[in-house]
Amino acid sequence: MAFITTRILWDEHRDRLLADSRFCLVPEEVDVGSLPPWIHQDPRPEFILDAAQGGSLSLADRDCLRRLVTAIEKHPWVNRVSRVEKRFPGVVVVQLEWRRPVAMVRVPGGLLPVDETGVLLPTRDFTPLEAARYPRIEGVESAPQGPAGSQWADPLVKYGASLAAHLLPVWAKYQFRSIMPLRQSQASQDVEFQIATKEGSIILWGDAENGGQDRGRTIKKLQWLEEYYREHGSFVGLDGALVIDLRPVEPQIKAKNSLHR
Repeated sequence: MAFITTRILWDEHRDRLLADSRFCLVPEEVDVGSLPPWIHQDPRPEFILDAAQGGSLSLADRDCLRRLVTAIEKHPWVNRVSRVEKRFPGVVVVQLEWRRPVAMVRVPGGLLPVDETGVLLPTRDFTPLEAARYPRIEGVESAPQGPAGSQWADPLVKYGASLAAHLLPVWAKYQFRSIMPLRQSQASQDVEFQIATKEGSIILWGDAENGGQDRGRTIKKLQWLEEYYREHGSFVGLDGALVIDLRPVEPQIKAKNSLHR
């Protein structure tokens, strides 16, 4: 009986409540916590705009949270919404997982940011100086097939971004310049990578991590690079640039100039 009475009252006053500006949700009332340092423009107005679909978003609307979550999950900077709740007096608290940029993909006309899974990210949050701090993936001939927030359907981008995520913490320290394809099998879609350094050396990395045993191989390669760098201070030999092959069980090192003799 109480439910029926409540439903009747809601039906009678629904339009008036939804039109009441006191219940209108504004961006400042959506609490998403602190924005990560790589996002410079507040995305909350876009959350509200998309959820309202040309109108307003009222907290009195029983469908408010569902519409808001749907809008947030569609935003290119958002990977996942883990929780949402209303809190007094009129705040919506959202716990979410942000996407993190790990690389810039070189395309005709500039650079496009991607996360570690190869999802295209908004370019507006990156100045040229900021973009230069990220690993750069070169040799990509494809173009993204969708807007920011969509998966770049190219194994070179997908696996290159996975590799970039591992190299990002040491990218500047090791003076790396770019990640490029070494060899690609059209049949298996497997991609091998090489890393070019600013000093002209080449590191033949091989396959990017694809789960399972690959993770252990990736950790060993990173450990070897750190030990070599700690001992030598760079990836350049006494006679100049090197070619360091990390694909064998025991890495092999040759002078780069010797390959052209």
